Amino acid sequence: MRYLLVPLLLALCAPLPARTLVASVEPLAMVLRDLYGDSAEVVTLLEANQNPHNPMLSPRQMLTLRRADLLVWLGEAAEPAVASLAAKRDGDSLALLSLPGVTRREGGLRHGGDDDHGHHHEPGELDPHLWLDPRNMAVLAEALGDRDSLPEGQPAAFLADLERTEAALRERLAPVADTPWLTFHHPWGYFQQRLDLRAPVIISEQLGAGPSSRRFVALAQQLETEQVRCAILEPEAQPDLVARLCPDCQRVALDPLGRDVPARGQGDDYSHWLSERVAATFASCLAR
Repeated sequence: MRYLLVPLLLALCAPLPARTLVASVEPLAMVLRDLYGDSAEVVTLLEANQNPHNPMLSPRQMLTLRRADLLVWLGEAAEPAVASLAAKRDGDSLALLSLPGVTRREGGLRHGGDDDHGHHHEPGELDPHLWLDPRNMAVLAEALGDRDSLPEGQPAAFLADLERTEAALRERLAPVADTPWLTFHHPWGYFQQRLDLRAPVIISEQLGAGPSSRRFVALAQQLETEQVRCAILEPEAQPDLVARLCPDCQRVALDPLGRDVPARGQGDDYSHWLSERVAATFASCLAR
């Protein structure tokens, strides 16, 4: 009889399997890893090579999403491709846009051809890059703390770290806050506005489109007049066009989705990414 008790006792003493949490994009996954630590397995829905504006999810990704204990995503207005899948889930889901206190800004990308002005938005169009405002991530952390069982000390530790990080970033970027800069589609609006940076010169706010010939000439004149020497380029930018448009610009690549972070997994840190990847790139480029 005692031989039968040994495996039973081992089974009872074994740690419970970790919950699986799915984040729609990598910066949300960073926040979940910060909050849950080893108590949950965090999976990023989108792979590094997938276009977030029109993702084609594999059967494996859809199965992972359906089976997750919790899905954390942006919301239908920001991620329409995820909305239908989220609606079919039996498990719990949390959409950032459903939370009171979330900062929203207009400025979503349009699809279609460019016009002579090249950078007008449709009225009321949402900029989906909500995670680039650290205060939105604070709202998310507080909501998870209210509705879920987080490890001891959370979300208080995360919120305190985030507050320190924002203060440090504001001090770090203050000397270059009024420096002119260039971007292609401008996914940086939340970050720029929260840290009081100067609004950039925008080449085009339409996916897959560059400026018309007349717009190109006007932009080149504007860049020379304002002495723009910094270009922050997201993966969807057209670097050759930027090089022709602003040959004197330092052109630096930066992914607002964190897909250029070499390693994902436990140890990723949202505040570290925002500070040492995003803010550090801006500080270096703007100081040129």
